Amino acid sequence: MSSASKPELKVAETWDTCIENTIRKLAYGTLGGGLAAMILFRAPSARAAVAGIGAGIGIGMGYTDCKHEFDVIQKEQER
Repeated sequence: MSSASKPELKVAETWDTCIENTIRKLAYGTLGGGLAAMILFRAPSARAAVAGIGAGIGIGMGYTDCKHEFDVIQKEQER
């Protein structure tokens, strides 16, 4: 294996990890928001809004983690 393909494999592996983590955090955020909405609110629109906020928080957490992982890779390649 050439040395040029190793960083490419690291980036591909990081993408796979990021997508998996973001989907997982989206699901957890939606489920957590939906559960909280079922307990706290009676109106369907309020429940949907809280579940949507939970989904947004989950996606945001996934994005932030991915950005951090790619920043680490970029710093390693600059050395």
